[in-house]
Formats: sequence, structure tokens, C-alpha cells
Amino acid sequence: MLLICPLTAQAEDVVVDRILVKINDSIVTQYDLDQEMKPVYDQIKDRKLTAREQTQLEGLRRQALDKLVNDVLIQQEIKRFSVEVSDENIDKEIERVRTERKLTLEEFQQMVAQDGLSMEEFRSRLKKLLEKQELIGHMVNSKVVVTDSEIQQEYEARKDDYSMGKMVELAIILLPSEVSPVEVRERITSGEMTFAEAVAKYSVGPGKESGGSIGELSWEDLADDWQNALKGVSVGGVSTPLTIQNHQALLSPVKINEDRIVPLEDVRDDIYKDLMQKKRETVFTDYFNKLKQSAVIIYMDDAPKTDNGVTQ
Repeated sequence: MLLICPLTAQAEDVVVDRILVKINDSIVTQYDLDQEMKPVYDQIKDRKLTAREQTQLEGLRRQALDKLVNDVLIQQEIKRFSVEVSDENIDKEIERVRTERKLTLEEFQQMVAQDGLSMEEFRSRLKKLLEKQELIGHMVNSKVVVTDSEIQQEYEARKDDYSMGKMVELAIILLPSEVSPVEVRERITSGEMTFAEAVAKYSVGPGKESGGSIGELSWEDLADDWQNALKGVSVGGVSTPLTIQNHQALLSPVKINEDRIVPLEDVRDDIYKDLMQKKRETVFTDYFNKLKQSAVIIYMDDAPKTDNGVTQ
């Protein structure tokens, strides 16, 4: 019961701090696990748990214990490679977080306190996190390279994700009430005037200086009445009349791209970052698995079997 509910031990004023796991020359104790599980214990408090909840709690306990073991292994590597993070670096990271979240120092301290930590405890945890990042950078980043050909291959494999669908560059004429859209359309289709000339002569809408152009739009984003007016109209043609902003209007497709793809250069950086992250994770997982296999890890509740299968 002490493993499941340490509050019992507290009620009886008994201090239990037995060793739960041995990792090389380091240990994880009951106290370490209780501290890791404290947020969970605070939630359940003295509530009587069902059998299912007890099973779930035991699963969380094992996950927390495994995390502590992994943390110890990382800390041992940090010590082995003499990784150090200065107070100045910690201050800079705190400043970065404050700036990013637009918090004053007092607001930041209140946020830390809400998590149940003193600033000293927060700085200690932050230092371990930064040391871990430094270790990963040392052990992983130097072994990860993303080539242009890999970026190109990933781009080709993900082209469906970069499809923008049908795109239409449109020009528009908004007509004053006294001008008939049917007559203007007839003059354009008969060749009496161009669409741009009709814009310059009649339009009370945007883009008079550029032939009525309103830029490139996604076909899917066009309103239904716009799509209906443009059905069957080719580049340079004129739509049937429709009402836009209380004006009779005509549309003309300047350019139609049936399946435009976002250019590689627009997404190159994102693809590079994705590939780098995946490679980092793969390399680090391989590195950490080898580290764990070479370590002597003994879960005392499971003794004499060790985590890496070596019998003691």
C-alpha cells in the first residue's frame, strides 16, 4: 500500500525511502517516485479508488518510475561528457520564455508558483532540461544531415499536401445602375472593346488601373453565384451577369490553373525542419537504446531480473 498511497505513511509519521531501482552507480528511491507522482496523488487525495483506478494508478506509477530511470541515465551521460549550463544561460532562457509569453518577471514568478515550484526549484529543473538539450545536440545533431535530394524526394512524396486545387485569377467590372450588364457583355464578346477597356469606361469597382484585376483566388473559396457565373468560361471570356455589392457585375478569368502546387522553395525550410526532427529522433532513440542496453538497471520489485534482461 505504501507504493500505491504514500499518504498512509505520512499519516502514521513513518518515513519510507527505500531503493526502487539501481542504475549503474545511481539509485531511484521511493521519495523520488512520490515527488514525481505528487500531482497525481494531489488529484486523488484520500478518495477510495476502484479496482480499475488502482490498475491505472499502478500503470502511471510504472511510467513515472521508467521516466526517472531514463532521467538518471541522461544525467549520468551529462556528467560523463562534462556538460555544463551556466546561470547566465538559465537567465537567458527564462528571459526568452518571458518575452515569448509577454510576461513581467512578477507574472512569470506567479506562473511558476502556480505549478507548486519555488524559483530555485524551477531553475534546477530548467538547468537539467538545458543540459539534456546540450547533450542531445552534442550526441545527435553532429550525426544528422539533410540533403537537397532528400528534401526533393519528400516534396514529391507530399505533393498532395501542397496542392492548392483550382486557382483563378479574376478581373471584375462593377457597373453603375444606369449601365446594362447585358449590353456591356455583348460589346466585349463581339470584340467591340476589351474587358480592360470596359473596366476603364464603366467600372465603379476596384482595379480600374489594372484592368479590374482582383488577384488570384481559390475556386473553392468563390461564392456559389460567382462559380455559377463562371461555369464554362475560358481564359479571356466574360461571365454571365451577377450581383456583387448591390451592383450588376461581370467577371473575366485572366488565368486558370486547374491544380496549382505550392512551389518547393516556399516549403523548403519546413520540409528541412521536419526531416531534421525525424532524423534527430531516430538517432537519439538508437543512441539511448544502446545506452540503456549497456547499463546495469535493476528494478528491485522485479529482482533478480534487470531491465536489460541480465540476471543478477
